[in-house]
Amino acid sequence: MSLLPEDPCSPLPLDDEQVTIPDMFVSFLSQEPQINPNYEKVKGESEAWIAQLCHYDEKTYKKHVKADFPYFVSIWARDAGLEELRTICDWMNWVFDFDDMFDEGSFRDNREEATRRVQELKDVMQTENQDATETAEDPLLEVFRTVWYRVAKRSSKGARRRFIQSMTDYADGVLGQVEVVCSAEQPDEEHFLALRRKSIGAGPCFALIEYFYGLDLPDEIFEHPSVQRLDELAREMIVIQNDALSFPKELAEGMDQNLVALYGHSGIPPQEAYDKIDVLLKARYREWYLAQADLPQWGETIDRQVQHYIRAMQDVITANMYWSFNTTRYFGKRTEYVRRTRVINIPSDQLVKNGLALPQSRSPSPPNDGDRRRNQDGDRSLSEANTIVNESLASEGGSNFYGQKILDAVSTVQVKLGDKKLASLRRRLTSWVRGSR
Repeated sequence: MSLLPEDPCSPLPLDDEQVTIPDMFVSFLSQEPQINPNYEKVKGESEAWIAQLCHYDEKTYKKHVKADFPYFVSIWARDAGLEELRTICDWMNWVFDFDDMFDEGSFRDNREEATRRVQELKDVMQTENQDATETAEDPLLEVFRTVWYRVAKRSSKGARRRFIQSMTDYADGVLGQVEVVCSAEQPDEEHFLALRRKSIGAGPCFALIEYFYGLDLPDEIFEHPSVQRLDELAREMIVIQNDALSFPKELAEGMDQNLVALYGHSGIPPQEAYDKIDVLLKARYREWYLAQADLPQWGETIDRQVQHYIRAMQDVITANMYWSFNTTRYFGKRTEYVRRTRVINIPSDQLVKNGLALPQSRSPSPPNDGDRRRNQDGDRSLSEANTIVNESLASEGGSNFYGQKILDAVSTVQVKLGDKKLASLRRRLTSWVRGSR
């Protein structure tokens, strides 16, 4: 679902918020990426293979082709060989389908089924020897099974162990995300980032670097504080990038596992949220170089591999950004416009519906009698809401009472809120009131 007019030159709705996003192409992201020369060949093969194995209909197949996940891989694994590139493309096509089931699919708010699926995934990695006659019942699980065996066959023991651990962390992260959705509780920024560092899926990307570049790094490298900090920074940069760009899409889909939405639930309006994101990104770019400067020297052979590994981690960050603006996944036909102007459009009614803003009066079109009656009801409701807020400024408590009054007010103007959205609206009102005292 696109939130923006398909024609980049068409006017934007007057009641929507225009927000300027951070300059995303700074620091090492300012350089155009190199792309693996086997990109086109592997793209077609990988997309056709997973479509056949998972029995995609034409619509789903075209969606995959349009998303162009192999473009992401071909920047991240720019120097990988043909066979390795194909394996990573298969994994990337798989992980987006798997992830979507937890983001917007049937597992999003189903603890039992989500837990079962995650355990099935973990069980696949319990063996490293492929039985040619063995197949998984679920086609998507079979895709991962074949990828895992290819990775295990050509990786060092340490690389295999790190891939298993990274996939386990990722799976636990998506389960944690399901738990947040089911509980309707909003974590604070620290806990949010800790969860998203797992669920974003960057960990397996880093572990796969050892596979497709044939690295053989000792465990002590990954135990060093500077390497661990680089891993953490890279994951957070990808999370922040992703959330900044995907927020309008996720807002339309009623999803709020997003940093911009997290700020919104705290009463921070979109532009201020994006300004905070700009600060977060700049701080992490700076720390990225500082952490590299603190790396020790392990000797020529190891240092060469470490530098190769760190460069590939940086390539994952670069791939995420350039892929985001190479696809229409987030901004439709306005993608080039957004990159050039850094301006995105956020529908105000979507902010209200998702509990990220209080309803505001709008300038209506020339009304008919029915419109006049509805507008009068809406004006009374908004007036009541403002009265409640003013009353609460002098009160020491009663947030539940005032939240219920706000619900009554917005219900009159036909803004439908579920329990989770009501809880979010109450949090926003409480924050607003406390901040105004």
